[in-house]
Amino acid sequence: MNKTGLILFHGFFEHKERHRLNAEWFANLGINTHLVDLPGHGEGAIEKGDLESWDEVNRTVQDSFRKIESYDTKILFGHSFGGQVALYSILSGLVDPDYLILSAPTLGDNYPNFVKKLSSGIAKIAPKLRIPSIVNKKNLSTDVDVVNDYFNDPLVFRSMTARYGREAINTQNFVNENINNLKTPTILFHGENDTIVPIASSSELSELENVEYVVVQNSKHELLNQDTRPFVLSELHRWLKNNNII
Repeated sequence: MNKTGLILFHGFFEHKERHRLNAEWFANLGINTHLVDLPGHGEGAIEKGDLESWDEVNRTVQDSFRKIESYDTKILFGHSFGGQVALYSILSGLVDPDYLILSAPTLGDNYPNFVKKLSSGIAKIAPKLRIPSIVNKKNLSTDVDVVNDYFNDPLVFRSMTARYGREAINTQNFVNENINNLKTPTILFHGENDTIVPIASSSELSELENVEYVVVQNSKHELLNQDTRPFVLSELHRWLKNNNII
């Protein structure tokens, strides 16, 4: 029997346990799913929203991918910043999954350009200066309970260090510059009303022949944490079946 494994990478400012329900959904389909806290996130973070260099992310990705490396079918799932991490890891040759699932990957964002330019310079002289999150109660989800839970979650944080911002910007640029090299069969979801990661940022990725693009109407950023969840899971289930993954 074909053995399938999946690694799920969460978004920035949050943690893996916010995706436990998604892991259980995949597990019910017979997909061995692993949740991973990215550096500077989750219970094990020494300082939330901080890292010394992107090498820490690379090690986390490689360590997690080893859990499914011997499987017949290997899948990466990246939400938001986790999608950027997955894309960078593939395009840089760090890992080579068979399939890729993306939910509003951060190929763009709503940080003003002057803030992004400043963060690179600031990171050299004040690497731990904090940059505030752009997530607020109006742009995360259409579900009020989800929003309240997010802002009451002790593992959710509200800022990152300048050096983490610099690394995120550099890798975002790398992904955008190399996106046409992506050959992994991919399904890409993006909410039409997403203002955290504007839907226009997925334009070039969505046009690749190996990418199936699903625009989610009436949706904010967290596609699987609002009333659009049944639609997204239905489309995801169809894609998994069409690719003989389940």
